[in-house]
Amino acid sequence: MNTRFGPIRVIPGEGKSRFPHCTSLFIDDEVKVLIDPGAGSKTLTALKQESSLDLVINTHYHFDHITYNYLFDKALIIINEKEAPCFRERKNLGALLGMDEVYGTDWVDGWIARIADPAVKQSPFSPQNRHEWWLSTSRVDGEYRWGDVMDFGKTRMELIGTPGHSKGFSCMNFPDSGVMYVADMDLTAFGPWYAGSDGDIDLFISSCEKIKAIDCEYFITGHEKGVLGREDFLAGLDRFIEIIDQRDRKILSALTRPLSLQEIVDQGLIYGRKYHVDAWIYMWEFLTIKKHIRRMIDRGQLNDLGNNLVGAKG
Repeated sequence: MNTRFGPIRVIPGEGKSRFPHCTSLFIDDEVKVLIDPGAGSKTLTALKQESSLDLVINTHYHFDHITYNYLFDKALIIINEKEAPCFRERKNLGALLGMDEVYGTDWVDGWIARIADPAVKQSPFSPQNRHEWWLSTSRVDGEYRWGDVMDFGKTRMELIGTPGHSKGFSCMNFPDSGVMYVADMDLTAFGPWYAGSDGDIDLFISSCEKIKAIDCEYFITGHEKGVLGREDFLAGLDRFIEIIDQRDRKILSALTRPLSLQEIVDQGLIYGRKYHVDAWIYMWEFLTIKKHIRRMIDRGQLNDLGNNLVGAKG
């Protein structure tokens, strides 16, 4: 499969683009652009030595898509207008990522102090304490809006609003090349991720449907899969979305009796209990289960029994 589409070069992430790395895009045009600098330190340092970048664009604020912003100190850095406040005040990261909701504002303050320290002890399974958080959210030079069209010379790029994964999550469409970068609509076996406080299950689904309707020949995922033709991508996207229903069924099968949110979370249905020793993995589990329960209550699939208990219908 192609790794280059004219001036657009696909840069696979280290570790086969598995989290916490991602596939990046380099646009080698009159304006030299890097989209989502998460491919890895070695890979992106080599790119920096090869070419002087003018612009770094983040599809959204998550760690694996902004990790190496800091390497490109001579380039302008931009992100969508909905998430740009995260780069101006780090407490906004705490609010969107879920730390404030699950652990409170004091915990967020402690987290900010930890990421400021390059020698801080790392978490076992998540990048929560990585110093790159501090380095790569230190500035933002501009914002883009959904619907904007950018011209880099021979390359035109449309900014498509696709919220759900995050508040401002965006896909990058190159209509003249028949290529779209879909970032975390990534078709991984894990499934859709909407575990931040700003994540939304139904918005994620509707954003996927929006992308399906756009005429595009090739799709580039941010993780693992890489470049896919239209038929393979659309089939994979249907399977990807189906994982949401599979999670609902897991929760329903756990409700052999009325349970509290906490009791359901402690079963580790999404990530597995052994990973809960990492505060962020537990946070992601908690918020994912909470979103599913609220959604199933709203859809009439679960009973809200009061006293923080939910039960299966029938």
